[in-house]
Amino acid sequence: MESNRSDALPAIHHYAAKLRSAQQLQMDVDPSDHSAFEARLDQTVRELRDRVQEQQRALEELRASFRQQALRAPSADSRERLRQLRTLKSTYEHLIPERPFLPGSSSLLPTLLATNVTQQSIVEAKDAVRSSRAKLVAVQRDLEQEEKDLQDANAITQSLEGRVDDLRSEHQERSSKQPSQLAKELLIATRKQKQRYDVDSRRLQSALENFVEERLATLVAAEELGGPVVGELMDIDDDTLAAGFSQQGKPRPLKQAKAAVDKRQRRIDEIWGRTGASSDEPLSEKDAAATEIRSLIDELLQALLGEGNGGEYVELERDSAAARFLVRAKVAQFHPKDARKLRLVDFGRALDM
Repeated sequence: MESNRSDALPAIHHYAAKLRSAQQLQMDVDPSDHSAFEARLDQTVRELRDRVQEQQRALEELRASFRQQALRAPSADSRERLRQLRTLKSTYEHLIPERPFLPGSSSLLPTLLATNVTQQSIVEAKDAVRSSRAKLVAVQRDLEQEEKDLQDANAITQSLEGRVDDLRSEHQERSSKQPSQLAKELLIATRKQKQRYDVDSRRLQSALENFVEERLATLVAAEELGGPVVGELMDIDDDTLAAGFSQQGKPRPLKQAKAAVDKRQRRIDEIWGRTGASSDEPLSEKDAAATEIRSLIDELLQALLGEGNGGEYVELERDSAAARFLVRAKVAQFHPKDARKLRLVDFGRALDM
């Protein structure tokens, strides 16, 4: 067996030397000489076809001379399996000395095989390039996101470090002062803060009163008189309120506004009462609505601050348009079990907690 292997190795080296000597003839094909190339290609095809036929004849002879059934699968019997293994071993030992088929020096088979392998390598390389390009785009996108996250983290770190430095400086400054001095400074700061809050409160109160007088009172009065809901119709004046609204909520003609003063005042008294009215100057619909809105807001604020008699809820005397507007504006909310009670939404409760 060793002698057969030693004979096969020089044969392979000899064939490789013949291929190197005929490399120019095999690889350098003149494109202008197509007939010679086709002739060599036909010769290669004939050689391969003859070789295939030769192998088929040998296979048929082997099948004809072999009486037993060919091995399909290993036997379950250990003795039979051992016999199969010995048969396979003998077959391989018989095939090892056989010289492998090598095409001739003028054959185009090595060139065709090399071309096929090269084309397959090119296709695989292109697929790898496309896959790598897609992965590169994804990696670049992830890198950009990571860079943005790093910038945000650095900004947060700088802010926290600055805040820590400020707190440390403030702590050192407080440590160097007497308790009486700290209390005095805290009292001064609290007074200044209270002054700012008072100024802001007066400014907001003035803005609220202006809004009620100029915008809201007329719209609330219109809804109270059976007109459109606050916000549906903005062009409403005193003449429209005096004329009233139809059962469908439409403004009545202005010519009907010339109703008797007593009848108009009686309607105002039935809806809003005589709160705030004087004998000399009776309240108009707008003035009555404004008075009711201001009174309701004041009661709600007092209840929220704990200064009311009914806790944080205010008990309503009637279902008014002012109360409905505050609920729709999400400024106030009814009691979940009693619609006659109303309270302001405590926006600062979550912050206090």
